Amino acid sequence: MSEYPKSIFTIDVEDYFNVTEERGEPPVSEWDSLPGIVESGFLKLLDLLDIYQVKATCFFLGYIANKYPQLVQEAQKRGHEIASHGMFHRIIYKMSREEFTADILQSKNILEDICSEKVMAFRSPSFSLTEATPWFFEALAETGFIADSSVFPVKRDYGGFQTTQKKPYQITTDKGNIYEFPISVAPFCGKEICFFGGGYLRLFPKQLILYMHKKLSKEGIPTLFYIHPREMEPQHPRLKMNKMAYFKSYVNLNTVKPKLEAILSCSKFVTCRQYIETCFPGRTMVSAFTEVEDL
Repeated sequence: MSEYPKSIFTIDVEDYFNVTEERGEPPVSEWDSLPGIVESGFLKLLDLLDIYQVKATCFFLGYIANKYPQLVQEAQKRGHEIASHGMFHRIIYKMSREEFTADILQSKNILEDICSEKVMAFRSPSFSLTEATPWFFEALAETGFIADSSVFPVKRDYGGFQTTQKKPYQITTDKGNIYEFPISVAPFCGKEICFFGGGYLRLFPKQLILYMHKKLSKEGIPTLFYIHPREMEPQHPRLKMNKMAYFKSYVNLNTVKPKLEAILSCSKFVTCRQYIETCFPGRTMVSAFTEVEDL
């Protein structure tokens, strides 16, 4: 694989209540009755990306795409990649293979009906891929996915999948290959730490995040950033949860926009699709449900 130091910007398109049961996620039956902020937060993100001419991979929850198809269409119109985040934000290791397959196919079909393009990339809710789901990559390939960004290479509350790979890499299964985009981590105080998304991006100071990003870039490693629309709406409704979960969910929300502005202004970005086309020779992705692999 050729060197390609450009970074990857990703968005998990979900609402403020799409978290986990442990963090106060209400049952699916109540979602439609809750006030939503995903539309305003996501449009703010798209406008910010436009300013810096950055294209992102947008991992849409199927529930959100079905309720707000105009958001999928708007992201596509602005040149962003449409990808899947599953249907109902279910934790992967709490599902059987059959349940998982049904969930991701429902989401994939909704997204493809809206955008009339093949949806090729997936990210698991809460990065909940673990070694307890050995069927995961094969199930993705079997259902027509080509890329994934579920590997969080350090232990965390809801997942963690050990790998020594820091760059996107290829996983071979009996059903086809998957291009994996692991979440970026960097060494700090003797441990591998994520600085580049979610609560980590909110917790750490801007200068430290930029320093770690520059460090990875010097090593030829693309930094993968991830963000949620709710983080562009600091005053969004709060869910009931324990003190530690509350801190992790809501710390430093007002710092997100200036941090993103600094990140976007000093980096070059590509989507997962663009990275595959550039870095994995012989693989060409085009729209309208076609895919070409040179022999």
